[in-house]
Amino acid sequence: MRETVRQIFEATIGLCVADGLLPPAVEGSSFSVETPRNPEHGDYAVNAAMVLAKAAGKPPRAIAQILKDRLHDPDGILSGVEIAGPGFLNVRVDPACFFRSLRLVQEKGERFGHCDHGRAQRVMVEYVSANPTGPMHVGHGRGAVTGDAIARLLKAAGWDVTREYYVNDAGGQVIALARSVWIRAREIWAATHPDAGLEPMSLGEDDYKGEYVVDVARAVLDRWPEAEREALVQGPFEQIRVPLMRRAVQVVLDTMIKPDLEAFGIEFDNWFSERTLHENGEIEKALADLTGRGFIEERVLPPPRGIERDPDADTEGRAQLVFLSHRFGDDTDRAIKKADGSYTYFAADVAYHWDKLQRGYDRLVNVWGADHGGYVPRVRAAIQAMGKPAEALDVVLVQMVNLLKNGQPVKMGKRSGNFITIRWLLDEVGADAVRVFFLMRRGDAMLDFDVELAKAQSKDNPVFYVQYGHARCAAILRKAVEAGLPRPGFDTDLSRHLTMPEELELAKRILAFPELVAGAAEALEPHRIVFFIQETTAAFQSYYEKGKRQGEKVISEDRGKTMARLYLIACMKQVFANALALLGVSAPERMAREAEDEES
Repeated sequence: MRETVRQIFEATIGLCVADGLLPPAVEGSSFSVETPRNPEHGDYAVNAAMVLAKAAGKPPRAIAQILKDRLHDPDGILSGVEIAGPGFLNVRVDPACFFRSLRLVQEKGERFGHCDHGRAQRVMVEYVSANPTGPMHVGHGRGAVTGDAIARLLKAAGWDVTREYYVNDAGGQVIALARSVWIRAREIWAATHPDAGLEPMSLGEDDYKGEYVVDVARAVLDRWPEAEREALVQGPFEQIRVPLMRRAVQVVLDTMIKPDLEAFGIEFDNWFSERTLHENGEIEKALADLTGRGFIEERVLPPPRGIERDPDADTEGRAQLVFLSHRFGDDTDRAIKKADGSYTYFAADVAYHWDKLQRGYDRLVNVWGADHGGYVPRVRAAIQAMGKPAEALDVVLVQMVNLLKNGQPVKMGKRSGNFITIRWLLDEVGADAVRVFFLMRRGDAMLDFDVELAKAQSKDNPVFYVQYGHARCAAILRKAVEAGLPRPGFDTDLSRHLTMPEELELAKRILAFPELVAGAAEALEPHRIVFFIQETTAAFQSYYEKGKRQGEKVISEDRGKTMARLYLIACMKQVFANALALLGVSAPERMAREAEDEES
């Protein structure tokens, strides 16, 4: 409906120009059509008069009067226009138009709420990307759900979406995993081969100590060629490090990370290996590109802030390859290649984003942990150095989760082995509960996850309440079938039967859903969908309870009113289902009897 109002005023401006009431310079001006916070100010507030004032050379209120007097509304969509404040045009829409527009819900079905704002442009959403060194903890799970919901929103908004997991299978953390697995594999082998002569070894401070490492070691031994297993455990470690790293990472992906994501209903179009950047020369290619653009130089970087350079150190005065990120607003330039010839972690990140752009994506969305916030400026600088605008990269930061059980926080730490896995949480409360809890706050806000509340079958449980609206609609429609009523269909005379103010409000909420989806997709904020469901469920329940108190039940002796209300509820049910689908949450037809409260 908002776009319909916009089109009316665009046509009106055009007529005013044609009639000489406004100069041609005003045509094509962009103005807003917003929903007023105070319903008494109408359905929409249009600021066109204030936007046109400068080009027209007239006071805003004078222009507002011209637009009001010359309003082009041949279909009678608007029931009233008032001039307010400095020149706002407060608009009221004929209620019958809202009810007539409900037909769109029936026509579009599961696609109601979708739009083409993205115009099929290609967007890469990279999320989770947890180090493949063990099971995912609940913090990773929040990033996974957030990224998945963002991808769903962008797809609904008309973007061509690719979902990618960046596998950090190069670097010190993978070496530490391989060493940990090797030590555990030696222990397993020694237990079954006492004559092997393997000396006990202790895990180092940076090694992984969780019990899961034993499971990984056992799986690695099972996958290792039988004839070579003894050579594997005998070592030395450096001799078998590279193949062991690859095998250990693959075991973690196959037996821990991928199954947990599958339990969430989260899938990826591509799993991108960091190791391939090194092996395929992608880092060199990316740096050659940036060097050709004048953004890579060899220089001596100052020491980090607060640290004085040791004048006797061997590295004093040794140049490094540096990316000139300060040219794009970063607070300092960044080392790309160390004095010893090895690449920094940042070099791989630069190459990865260069590779994304080489694959032809128009927009990049990264979902990162909040601890990576300081990393954003340098990566965005790299994107700009590659010839793309800063806006080509969006980074959504996701805060950690405070997991509560029996009122006590549970600490997490993968290296020590003391952490709560996302699999444990899924088994405790289910995928729907985990998704809703993770999405009911902005991603950059800290989140307390109360396990006991997530399992409660009551309206105090936000998960239960988010699904309640759909189940409640389903219960009423099921009762109508039991009463022998036909399936509700569109009636052009809906406004004659739907006379309660709450019914008009529900119709407006339903029709606002596509705009909500477009806005949530643009802002990369899936929590807006949760809020919409909660607020709409509350409005629906208030309407239903008021109807019961006032003798205005949905199913009554008045056949016309009954069928009109059932149609409204069928539209509500479809919107609830579509909203839940954007969250990756199921839409139950039935819930606990005490919550369902079927129509009687």
